[in-house]
This record gives sequence, C-alpha cells and structure tokens, in this order.
Amino acid sequence: MPAHDGALQFPGRIGLGTWEMGADPAQRAQEIAAVKHALDVGYRLLDTAELYADGGAERVIGGALQAFGAARRAELCIVSKVLPGNASRSGTARACEASIERMGCDYLDLYLLHWPGRHPLAETLRGFHDLVQRGLIRHFGVSNFDADELQGWLRAQQRLGLAPTAHCNQLYYCLAARGIEFQLLPLQRAHAIATMAYSPLGRGSLTRHPLLVQLGRERGVSAAQIALAWCLREPDVIAIPKSVHPTRIEDNLRAAELRLSRAELQRIDEAFPAPRAPAPLEMI
Repeated sequence: MPAHDGALQFPGRIGLGTWEMGADPAQRAQEIAAVKHALDVGYRLLDTAELYADGGAERVIGGALQAFGAARRAELCIVSKVLPGNASRSGTARACEASIERMGCDYLDLYLLHWPGRHPLAETLRGFHDLVQRGLIRHFGVSNFDADELQGWLRAQQRLGLAPTAHCNQLYYCLAARGIEFQLLPLQRAHAIATMAYSPLGRGSLTRHPLLVQLGRERGVSAAQIALAWCLREPDVIAIPKSVHPTRIEDNLRAAELRLSRAELQRIDEAFPAPRAPAPLEMI
C-alpha cells in the first residue's frame, strides 16, 4: 500500500470501540461474532489499542476481519494506538507491526499515541512518519492529550518541518464529561483536528439517566441513542461506543441518523451544564 497524504475521511460518525474485549478467552467467540455483526450491519470504523487485553482486542478484530473477508479491507477505517512506553522512533514501528500482525489487516488507517509519555514527541512523530512512508499507516494522531499537550505536539511537528498531521484526538467525551468543551475543542477546531469520543455513554450510566430515558421515550428511541446523538450534534465529533450485544450495536449505529431539536438540546444542557472552566482529562 503506498503512502497516503490526503485528508482523513471517517466512514461514518459511529464506530465500534473494543476496550475490555479480548480479556477473557471464554468470551472470544462471542466478541468476534459481535464485531463481525457490527461490520455486517454497516459499521466501517473499528477502534482498538495494543493496551486492550495486551493485544487481545486486536486479535478479536483479527478474527472478525477474517470472517468478514480480506477483500473488503478497503471499506474499513481501522484505528489502533501505541503505548507511550513503546513510543520511541523504533518502538513505534515495532508496536505498529505487532498490531497489524495481530489483526491481519496489512495497514492501519489511523494510528494514535495513546497518551503522552516519557519519549519525546519528536521521536514518536518520526516513528509515525516512517510508518507512513512504509505504507503501514495512512494517518496518525493522538489520544488523551489536553490543550497544553496538544500544543506541544503541534510545535514538535513544526520544528520537524512536518505538515499538520494530527488528524484526531481521541478523548473521553460524553454528557457526563464535558470539560474538553472549554478550551480543548476550540483549539482542535482551529487546527482541523477531529474529536473521537470514547465511552460516549458515560461507561453505561447515561443509558439509565431519567432525562435521557424520557427524551428517548418521546422520540421512540433509546436513552443511549439520545446520548450518542448529543455527541454527534457537532460535525467534527465521531463516537465509538463499545458493545457486544447485537441489538445495542444496531441501535447505536442508528443514532447517527437522529437529530436533536433545539428544545431537546436546551433540556439536556440544563441537566448537564457546559463547563465554565478547564477540567482535567479523564482517560481509559
């Protein structure tokens, strides 16, 4: 696969997260079937990381991709992440090669630094650039970076003479965690950096929130769909809820079609106020 210099285009606004998949061998078949079901019903964005179950989640994706069909790889956007401890120039290459091998996917569409660590950002950037040149990744970005850290990344790019290449910052973002709206989201928008929201259902708590349940009842949808539609109210946010239940997988995908009214958004804002000051990032 040749190096790819164009802008990253996400295939849809909802992807499938895989955090906690691959940890229990007894659940492996169910998890592979869940990912394959997601692909069958229309998901084209899969998110994982070498951290998740020490590569186990990537192996689950690999099993699902094998069942889905290697010839259809080009339809998908596959995202993985390098651990900060591995993110030296050479370590980034080794980690990426191992992730690709576990998934059997030939290349990654998007490769992220999972969070800032001890290795200089310039080293990680050089590693990512090497991988692009080798055709092993198409795009790269970051995860769990706050505003100061993201500015440091952008400065490191500039010092290395690289074009702006942070296509995404993957963050914990949901109605219960809106702190990034105060400072970080405006910075990302100024640099055309998309937000990929993990745990957009508040690690499950939002699916039971009384207001979201009521709004869902009024619209004939689930509370989860309301919470996801809220995340997607801005065009530069992508959400990656995780589920292994076929019905929930399907419901989550349909949330991309739901548009909340101004009145609904106002009711939600009253229950989940926007931040008035910067807040520390939470991450998983």
